[in-house]
Amino acid sequence: MDKRELYLKNRKKQADIDGVVCVCKQVTERKIRKAVKEGKRKFVSVKRATEAGSSCGMCQPIVEDIIKDELSKK
Repeated sequence: MDKRELYLKNRKKQADIDGVVCVCKQVTERKIRKAVKEGKRKFVSVKRATEAGSSCGMCQPIVEDIIKDELSKK
């Protein structure tokens, strides 16, 4: 395993422990939910507020699910 693979593996492991949804920007589910509670209702506005999904975009479906879940609580 090269250094890059080891780094990514360790980063992913820590992300799971910390509740990180967006590994690229290290954005937690808690931060996403807070943005929704503060009035961000769409992916684009949550992305601007938290930077989640602004790098590779792989977390976008998860972020959208969190937004939908948080909005359903209101």
